[in-house]
Amino acid sequence: MKDINSLYNLIRQTSYDIHVYHGHGHLEKVYENALAHRLHKQGLIVEQQAPIKVYDEDDTLIGDYFADILVDNHLILELKTAKNLCM
Repeated sequence: MKDINSLYNLIRQTSYDIHVYHGHGHLEKVYENALAHRLHKQGLIVEQQAPIKVYDEDDTLIGDYFADILVDNHLILELKTAKNLCM
């Protein structure tokens, strides 16, 4: 596993490259598949829709979460797409 900052920078650059190539207007799943594919090609362990159990402080199971992408069993990516951004 790379250190977290290197991993973050790699994911950020890969995400930007996907945006430049594919542009905007696709559904979130298209970008998720593209990012998972490109990260996997770079030798990272990538799992899409990774199930993660969520526990409360007393170890009570309070729900399940599905991460859009889990990278190297360490970093959770939650993707969002939008038609436009309001600032």
